[in-house]
Amino acid sequence: MSIREFIDSYFHHFNAGEIKRAAQSLTSFVDEGGKIFLTLAGAMSTARLGKSLVPLIDSGIITGISCTGANLEEDLFLLTANSHFSRN
Repeated sequence: MSIREFIDSYFHHFNAGEIKRAAQSLTSFVDEGGKIFLTLAGAMSTARLGKSLVPLIDSGIITGISCTGANLEEDLFLLTANSHFSRN
């Protein structure tokens, strides 16, 4: 079962229903050529969010990003000190 099928089958009420409607709205928006300007707060690079964002950026769906200094600081640290840094 795909994620879309799962959401369509089981996300009907309360917050789950809102997630379903938001996902449907976002899908329609992107299918009609809409572009996303993403805003991030906090250290999202720790969550390895980039792995999810890169395909959306490469495909032109996300066309701009605004973020707090925490994201930039951590990415800069990983870029300059990556050989001395390990992730568990």
